[in-house]
Amino acid sequence: MRGVERETLVEAGSGGNPVPLTIGGLRGLDGEEDGRASALSLTLVPGTLTLVIGPNGAGKTVFLEKTAGLREPEGMTVHYGAEPLWIRGKWTGKARLNPKALSRCGYAGQSPEQGLFLRSLEEEIRYSLRPYAKEPSLDAASLTSRALEAVGWDSSWLPKDPYRMSGGERRRAALAALFATPAPWLLLDEPTAGLDREGHRKLADHLSALKREGRGILLVSHDSDWALPLADRILLLHPSGEIADCRPEELIANPDMLVSVGLEVPAWMRIVRMAWMAGGGGLERWWKPADAAEALVVGSEAGGNRGVEIPGQPVTGTSDRRIREPRSHLHPLTRYDPRAIWLGYALLSAGLFSLSTWRGLLAGAAIVGLVLTVARIPLVRWKGMILGFVYFGTALAAWAALDFTPANGGPVGWDFEVFTDTLFPFARTLAVLLIGLGVPLVMTPLSLRRALEQLAIRQGRVSAFWQRVVLTVTLTVRFVPVLLAEWERFGRIFVSRGKVTGASPRSWFRRLRGITLPLMLALFRLADDAAIALESRGVRGDVQPTRGSRLQWRWRDTAFAAGAAALAVMLWLAD
Repeated sequence: MRGVERETLVEAGSGGNPVPLTIGGLRGLDGEEDGRASALSLTLVPGTLTLVIGPNGAGKTVFLEKTAGLREPEGMTVHYGAEPLWIRGKWTGKARLNPKALSRCGYAGQSPEQGLFLRSLEEEIRYSLRPYAKEPSLDAASLTSRALEAVGWDSSWLPKDPYRMSGGERRRAALAALFATPAPWLLLDEPTAGLDREGHRKLADHLSALKREGRGILLVSHDSDWALPLADRILLLHPSGEIADCRPEELIANPDMLVSVGLEVPAWMRIVRMAWMAGGGGLERWWKPADAAEALVVGSEAGGNRGVEIPGQPVTGTSDRRIREPRSHLHPLTRYDPRAIWLGYALLSAGLFSLSTWRGLLAGAAIVGLVLTVARIPLVRWKGMILGFVYFGTALAAWAALDFTPANGGPVGWDFEVFTDTLFPFARTLAVLLIGLGVPLVMTPLSLRRALEQLAIRQGRVSAFWQRVVLTVTLTVRFVPVLLAEWERFGRIFVSRGKVTGASPRSWFRRLRGITLPLMLALFRLADDAAIALESRGVRGDVQPTRGSRLQWRWRDTAFAAGAAALAVMLWLAD
């Protein structure tokens, strides 16, 4: 029934101190013919594995990241035991992560190997164990040994550098760093990607052992042949955001539930259902990885993964419920020639830098706000850097305004005029920076490179000097979103692995140290990889750019540049 809170429990697992995982604020399918959604609250208990499946774009990764505290909850509530994942600050009322709840979950994303940044596997495992170092019962050696065993390794792998491992080995190293933690809940997103058959088996055995110990697992996987037999509970995510909660036997009895969210019924499930319905024993007899693998072989021999023809059920691939695919929209700035965008930015920047009074700067701030709104330039991702620039400029201006030899004889004086004079260039630069930060995010480096090459072509060729200039500018623009992505990645690593929260100065400096140092190391290694890639593409030689397609300057590009020039003139007149 709509608006009624529904809570579903599964039987508790064995052993350990029980820490249930409660997730509220969800939308569930009632299973009625009209497909109405109701409020849904899930309570996942230790000793079980809950599998989250759904088509691409349904939001499985977002759901898992919210559960791990890596995204804003957006109405979703998460509790690990009695501890809420998000709490309100006592004085500010702002939502922040609860370190007690955060330490109760371990998270591995779709590419956990990208979170490796230290020089050896031993250091990586030690870094993951650091948030639990104060626990009196922590046995780091035993946890490390068992984590290595879970991925099929021994202690001889501890000194090895993850960056010198193969792709599959790096994936195992990242999983080992996660498995070493004593967190009562593990959140895994596509953990089998990059693993071979033996890695699949080892991972399944370890997850089954963790369940027997009473630890809970929330798993996202497209590998249904491997994951479904491990599940005690299944969450089906529809592209519309609604969730269907079921048990394995319910899915076996009604495989059309998979079809309703846009998935196909696996061949092995068809065989399992036929054997179960024919009286081949209880479901537990078949709902095992080994038996599922055997059933998959039989199903492949019987015709592979074709549609499931079950009396009373529609054939796989059809559904009465329409799947709403997400739509992607191009940014409005992509309609313009890159040369027009950069010319407009240069003109507007010149107008902003010509300002010399606070009155003019206020007018400039209004124009910048208008440009950011109309052009839909994204700045949310740059929030941390922008705030850091503001804090630094304000602190520097405040320090410059201090007068340690005041005329009135006091110990310290304050010169407000010096404060405003020092702060003004920072504020003016910030106005230019706000627009400049968003431009690389909405323009591809390829379009910029083509624009610069067309400007530099003389008699059908680009000189070696201009090739170096074009390459430098293009790599710089390409580096901006890469730097941002790397900063965000290590910010997530620091939260999911470092478990450091809070807004105190100590937490801020720990976060800065914990993100900046790994980021610099990763950038150095990224630069080495980029240099090798450029050499392999013959950048050192006199390689002329291809000109299969050329940019065309249109009237709208002229209008764009003219509009930017008009704004620059308005700023000059308003000063």
